Amino acid sequence: MRKEVLVSHIYEQHHFERLVAEFPALGFTKLPAGEPWPEVVSRASALLFAGLKKPELSGLLRAAPRLEWIHTGSAGFDWVMVPEVEERGIVVTRSMDVMSIPIAEFVMGAMLRNAKNFPALEAAQARREWKPPFHQELRGKEVLVVGAGSIGTRVARLCAAFGMRVHGISRGGQANEAFAAVATPGALDTMLPTADYVVLTAPGTPETEGMFDARRFGLMKEGSYLINVARGSLVVESALLAALASGRLAGACLDAFTVEPLPADSPLWGVDNLLISPHASYRTPEIRGRVFDEFSSNLRALLEGRPLAGRMRNKELGY
Repeated sequence: MRKEVLVSHIYEQHHFERLVAEFPALGFTKLPAGEPWPEVVSRASALLFAGLKKPELSGLLRAAPRLEWIHTGSAGFDWVMVPEVEERGIVVTRSMDVMSIPIAEFVMGAMLRNAKNFPALEAAQARREWKPPFHQELRGKEVLVVGAGSIGTRVARLCAAFGMRVHGISRGGQANEAFAAVATPGALDTMLPTADYVVLTAPGTPETEGMFDARRFGLMKEGSYLINVARGSLVVESALLAALASGRLAGACLDAFTVEPLPADSPLWGVDNLLISPHASYRTPEIRGRVFDEFSSNLRALLEGRPLAGRMRNKELGY
């Protein structure tokens, strides 16, 4: 019996057809957006996942008793970790480095927006007012990147290209040539007071939950700027609101939130010096091709009996 592979509904047809052409001995089915699932699901052994909420994924897995492997197009495993995965020992792999380019570029855009007073310029334009502001330069500013993985490393390289001083935090504190220095989380409190920009690129884990609370915001340099392109769980939102209101922080950019979509009545919406992005820093057409590159490589490894790339290394930490 030939292997049947399921592909999420969100992926474009030309990517799907690429897989069909590359693996003619396999059967590929593009899933609908939800139930009822096609009959082939019951025979499928692999899934390229994206675009389903956890209850929908659980329902799909219950209809797919032979499924052995899920590859997620996301940078983290958290979207895929439903009870059925652990109960059945389903292998999960993630896309290791498909989103670092757009996310790092987004981070630089947020920094430049703050440093070059784009909101004030746009407001003055709307008033037809000639009011030249003083801008800041990024060159010479200090950046602290919390999370020195693939995304954090690309952020560090772009910052360095702008002449910024870049320090990093990682769980193991391993040296990384993209950073002037990398320390363990135990050094975070001593590094915050000198950083002009703090960029969060760490995974959402029990260790990072609530990492940026009122105490940590109190340690940050007055007039500094926070950018979170990681997970909403890293930031205590009420504490951030207080830090922004007090003027401790010059501003912040959030691309991830504790509750998503962000509720319409959230006080975050009304903060002038807070830029809200709807978890969209990664969204470019180009990332889809990179997801299929990694999935195709892993699918070939599976067929040839070789180890799969991007497997979870630490179950307790979720990455």
